[in-house]
Amino acid sequence: MSIGDSEVINYPPKSTRRKIFLGGIIIFCLIIFIVSLLWLSNRSAEPREAPESEIVLNAQMEMPFQVLIPAFLPGSFLREKVQVNMDNVGPQGEPMVQLVYPTRHGEYLTFYEWLPSAQGTQASSVSCRCVCMSQADCSSVEMGFSVGSLRVMAEVSAPNILSIEEARSVIDTLGPAVNRQIFTSLKDVPVTYSVPPAVDVPLNADGVQEVTLVVTPNGYSPEHFAVQKGVPVILTFRQIGQVGCGNELIFQWGDGKNATISLASPSDSQTLEFTPAETGEFRFNCPHLIYRGVMTVRD
Repeated sequence: MSIGDSEVINYPPKSTRRKIFLGGIIIFCLIIFIVSLLWLSNRSAEPREAPESEIVLNAQMEMPFQVLIPAFLPGSFLREKVQVNMDNVGPQGEPMVQLVYPTRHGEYLTFYEWLPSAQGTQASSVSCRCVCMSQADCSSVEMGFSVGSLRVMAEVSAPNILSIEEARSVIDTLGPAVNRQIFTSLKDVPVTYSVPPAVDVPLNADGVQEVTLVVTPNGYSPEHFAVQKGVPVILTFRQIGQVGCGNELIFQWGDGKNATISLASPSDSQTLEFTPAETGEFRFNCPHLIYRGVMTVRD
């Protein structure tokens, strides 16, 4: 090339450059979109403060008790649209608060909470009622239980809005609205969220772990117990008093390992023998989740 000659640079046509530019913008926007989705997903799964706290705490000022809200609710529920009603009264005319949690599909979960009067406290503290014979025919499900001295009735408008595991966690995580951390994912909710420390089950002379599980109108005793992995367990189940659906125990001790025990009468007792092969925390409960407890298996 001689001095004075100029090099000719061949640029792509404008249409090609425009396509490359637009393609780059689209790829960049897709990356931003995916990163935003991941961030929102992680944020929604993390514990955070309940959005309904303020309205619930305002209602609590007119009540003689602490209003309870669930720490766990599936993401389909709209916590921020909870409806608080204080016009209803309890069985003996006691002040009552009603919390209605709607879902995105028009169903709802309702809590009725009240502090029983002196005459009302003599009644059984636990009740359960399913208004259907099977889940397929079910229009709504109700369950009643106690949290301390407070009475709570929970009702769902349709049985399929909560799975058994979800319903159990909703009930287990009921607590005061002040500084309440909430969860939308079951895997983030500790199994032992609301149970007392575990009672260690001792070995008998034969090297077997023996535990007697008693159900009363106030719940299981012990509500939380611990056994050792690989050591045989003999569990004796019995009841004291009238316990309604509590005479049936659904018990698990591993993945896919479970049994159901039923008591024919208040004087009946049943025995379950098993050897836990894996560590972890395993729930036991009645069919309606009114009575709930946890067994911890340790190494």
